[in-house]
Amino acid sequence: MSINSAMQSGVTALAANATALATISNNIANSNTTGYKRVTTSFTDLVSGTSNKHSYTSGGVVSVNRQSNTNQGELNSDTSGYSLGINGQGFFAVSDAAGNVDSSSSLLFTRDGSFTTDTEGNLVNSGGYYLQGWPADSSGNITTSATDANLLAPINVSDLANAASATTAVTFTANLDSNTAISDAVSSGDYDATSAVAASDTSTTPVTYSKAMSIYDASTGAGTKPDGTISASISDSLGQEHTVTISLLKGNVVTDSSDPAYGMTQWYYEVSSDDVTSDNGLNQIDTGSLYFDSNGNLSTDASTYGGTLPNLLSDSGFSIGASSETSGVHWNTDVGADAQAITMGFGTSGTSSITQLAGDTTTKSISANGTEFGSLSNVEISKDGLVTAIYNNGHTRDLAQIAVATFLNPNGLTAVSGNAYKVSTDSGAYSLKVPGENGAGSVEADTLEASTVDIAQEFTGLITTQRAYSAASKIVTTADDMLQELLAIKR
Repeated sequence: MSINSAMQSGVTALAANATALATISNNIANSNTTGYKRVTTSFTDLVSGTSNKHSYTSGGVVSVNRQSNTNQGELNSDTSGYSLGINGQGFFAVSDAAGNVDSSSSLLFTRDGSFTTDTEGNLVNSGGYYLQGWPADSSGNITTSATDANLLAPINVSDLANAASATTAVTFTANLDSNTAISDAVSSGDYDATSAVAASDTSTTPVTYSKAMSIYDASTGAGTKPDGTISASISDSLGQEHTVTISLLKGNVVTDSSDPAYGMTQWYYEVSSDDVTSDNGLNQIDTGSLYFDSNGNLSTDASTYGGTLPNLLSDSGFSIGASSETSGVHWNTDVGADAQAITMGFGTSGTSSITQLAGDTTTKSISANGTEFGSLSNVEISKDGLVTAIYNNGHTRDLAQIAVATFLNPNGLTAVSGNAYKVSTDSGAYSLKVPGENGAGSVEADTLEASTVDIAQEFTGLITTQRAYSAASKIVTTADDMLQELLAIKR
């Protein structure tokens, strides 16, 4: 019986070492495969239940393959295509089809970041898998989910050059110097703003000033020099850039006790642009006044302004008509743009602020939404996986957020062709995360993760496996010789 069990041990040893040889061979074959994780073979003995102290029955050996998906490969520089590496734990979420993940496609996971664009602009790696991420909407907002794969979409970097949108909101923070002296233009009445900026005025049509700030020219003496200006760069419907300026001129403290703005300091304003035509020929988009209390705070109470907030402060803002219009405020004919409305964020949104405090008249910050037309210059991917289009006009546009998947037991994933894995009962469910957050590794652009295979180690294992296989074959031949001797006794 022991001779037979010895032969059986030799047979199991041959099978186990053959498996080890296959594992080592596959490791060597993938020593240059991007993101490949070395597989090791472990051996465990088999014990027969019939063994006792008077006799021993050999059980043999069995091989067990183990993945090492948690081992980090070296990140090497690579500027071809959209090469990406993960520095830390996690896997790129990919799909085997160029479309959203659904019943006709599978969500897979890989460390192979050798992404390039296909004919439609989708990012696809050398295994033929499409990189998935959370897409940004038209406003640049991104909705993420740890478990809902339906929110994922292939990341596409084509058809981005014509990204242009009209400005709808301008946000700024500014201060007007409370110590500003009343200008001679106001004291003398040269700046005749009474009909336009009285508290009871609700007109939205610019009126003709005797000396408007919008036409101020120090060299010719035209217009009135403003006490402060706030300029913003905006885009029209065609993506063309224009400068809109808010000119401000300090007025007097309101002394009429019957006026709703009694006790407040009045500042006159004009909104203008050289690219706008208005009926009075002064390039004015809007006119009015602002009132500040004794604490330097801007009043946004409609009652202060006679019951109606001026356009600059209202949620609806002011409007610029299309170039095709012939009256009112509209873009110049040569601009050729459509109509648009612009808010300044003083209403319920509260994103803009202007004060009248002691100190310099200055604009602390200013920004405008919208995108002027520009050609795509580059697509950048940040450490947190944010994919951003960079245009030659300096504007940027967020396209998507790469998702990194983590697992409770990444070594339990089931390998599939193309250096990718799928979920198994051993791995547990995936959790999709923003790169660099909650244990997920960060994304490194222009890098590729090298294979974790060490050629020297594999060659050493190859030699020892070969010797073990040869020894196992000797067990079989020796047991066979002993059986032959046993059979020879019969003769």
